[in-house]
Amino acid sequence: MIYLDHNATTAIRSEAFEAMLPYLSENFGNASSLHQLGQRARKGIEEAREKIAKFIGADSADEIIFTSGGTESNNTILRGILETQKNKGRRIISSAIEHSAVRTPLQMMSDAGEIDSVVIPVQSNGIVRLSDLEEALTPDTILVSVMAANNEIGSLQPIQEISRICKKKNVLFHTDAVQLAGKHPVQVNELGIDFLSLSGHKFGSVKGVGVLYVRKGTRMAALIRGGKQEKNRRGGTENVPGIVSMGAAAEAARNDLPMESKRLKGIRDLFEELILAGLTHTSVNGDKERRICNTSNLCIEYTDGSEMLMALDLQGVACSTGSACQAGSADASHVLLAMGYPQEKAHASLRFSFGHSSTESDARSASKIIIETAHRLRDKHPLWRDLGRK
Repeated sequence: MIYLDHNATTAIRSEAFEAMLPYLSENFGNASSLHQLGQRARKGIEEAREKIAKFIGADSADEIIFTSGGTESNNTILRGILETQKNKGRRIISSAIEHSAVRTPLQMMSDAGEIDSVVIPVQSNGIVRLSDLEEALTPDTILVSVMAANNEIGSLQPIQEISRICKKKNVLFHTDAVQLAGKHPVQVNELGIDFLSLSGHKFGSVKGVGVLYVRKGTRMAALIRGGKQEKNRRGGTENVPGIVSMGAAAEAARNDLPMESKRLKGIRDLFEELILAGLTHTSVNGDKERRICNTSNLCIEYTDGSEMLMALDLQGVACSTGSACQAGSADASHVLLAMGYPQEKAHASLRFSFGHSSTESDARSASKIIIETAHRLRDKHPLWRDLGRK
């Protein structure tokens, strides 16, 4: 199998796997317990917290809250900010290409009359226009939430500039950096971020564990309440093996980042060069320069993305039509539609994403299979046959 779906999830790193094993066996204690077994688990958590803080350039490990993943982190801040900022207002601004972990809770809160949700558009390259954000900001705006890197097309948003605009207007800023971490440097102070969401399995840990960064001195209310874990900011017994695994994955990703980012970009660019040379009426969706190093979203006209995906899977190439969280939906990508793509082009698009296990050989083999498959499916497409007769 040639796995080109690393934006959905990536294989666990050997360092992360090895690190978690003792916490599945001899160090099984509850980190809230006062006995030795509990304190061994606590030590594992706090060491992981230090590693995550270093991974994102946080001032203090106390700014790191462990969650079950990116979705919980996003929900926590979107709902938690409403409680702490209710005296200021209830307006929350997001972009049209956010992940469903941001779009869905905002839509639900808006439908319930809890917030005024404002969605700013993106340009045809998938990047927000700063003037649109500035125009949307009002005195009662309590939060701006714009993702750092898009999960489908990989576009990098101007996070530093957005942060500056928010600070000028005294508005808090959250970014969903789930797809950025491990592929591009994430430095919360340099970027000026108040809140940031991460998901461990996107950069090599086990699934079911994530991070919410909360800048020191910034107030937020817990989403999950009960116990006093995470200093009253997230109730529930900690997933110790998962947290330890994520800390080790973050440390490994931080050490590898400069070389790995360059390597993945080389593989991705070779892949696109081969595909575009072998298939006419094919193009790269989104901004070709301002995107993360591992992501290629291609529109292969006169094909159906879902049909291509199934045919490629049968031949040993795993990819996706978009977000894994929307898999099974017959709807076209909301990201591509927001960029102005017509339905037929959005439905003819596929996402290929590379990761730490990807090789140049994968790119060469997969591109050959994709080209052959597209030719075969196009031969059955009535509009393609009509095009050949002209």
